[in-house]
Amino acid sequence: MNRRQALIAFSAFTLAATPAFAQQERVVVYSAAPQNLIDSIVPAFEKATGVKVDLVKAGSGELVNRLKAESKKPAADVLLSVDGTVVDVNADLFEAYQAAGSEALAPGMAHSKLWTPFTAVVMTLIVNNTKLKGNPAPKAWADLADPKFRDLISMARVDQSGSAYIQLATVLQAYPTREKGWEVYKGILTNSILSNSSGSVPRLVNDGEFAVGVTLEDAALRYKVASKDISIIYPSEGTVIAPDATALVKGGPNAKNGKAFVDFTLGKDAQAAVAKVGRRSVRKDVAADPALIPLDQIPLVKYDTAWADKSRPELVDAWKKMALDVAR
Repeated sequence: MNRRQALIAFSAFTLAATPAFAQQERVVVYSAAPQNLIDSIVPAFEKATGVKVDLVKAGSGELVNRLKAESKKPAADVLLSVDGTVVDVNADLFEAYQAAGSEALAPGMAHSKLWTPFTAVVMTLIVNNTKLKGNPAPKAWADLADPKFRDLISMARVDQSGSAYIQLATVLQAYPTREKGWEVYKGILTNSILSNSSGSVPRLVNDGEFAVGVTLEDAALRYKVASKDISIIYPSEGTVIAPDATALVKGGPNAKNGKAFVDFTLGKDAQAAVAKVGRRSVRKDVAADPALIPLDQIPLVKYDTAWADKSRPELVDAWKKMALDVAR
């Protein structure tokens, strides 16, 4: 081998051995989170760890169906920002994991061994006061069942949206009996036009296509701060503050990076970024956006998470039957 050939061979060996030319570490994240939450977390994780996030974004129902289809050879490592009951009722798809920082969780941020709280989700009403057609703004869940709100309400489908399921379970638990809860909910459903996406509900209200939306507090806040016509209402019978879930997929191809991602989402820096975009943090040492009212001023339902978890298949089935009769 002459000197030139030796230099070429040495250069090739050096490039192959250099970490910069090695395959980049990756983690595959399936998420139903709003884009502003994704933007606040994913780039920060990539910068802090050097791990590239491959993101698949869709509704929670679609993502779970995808996980089921891939269960024999999982493609995802983490499921981010879904209703915790979605994880619990599909336990065989996930791996138990206790995230670093769990000791900093605020009181009431209950979770199962299968998932870590990501944010504190508050169910609210968003109201466009210019589209009420002379009606007073609703103050209660029962107000939404009044026929005067016919076709003025936007709400997501319970069989497509984890947050819509929580809204159903909240109404059912807001009254002394389940029968009364179903009566009120049926009235709300009768008056509503359904959306396949929970994220579209506040946008449709803001754009004036509907007067009222059943939505998440942070989604309503984004439009409220931009328009004097938008209000956030906390129903007088009570609402719920429920953590959404981050879960480790069983058998994911990048398990170590998956655990690192779950740890990161619960860290103080990530939780501060969450609070900055209007979602309440699940950590007791991170304050909420000052534009939001204090938690102790929100009327709350005594929300039975265990009941909502156990009852999900039954309630979703009952909702489907009711929707066939009254929804549009």
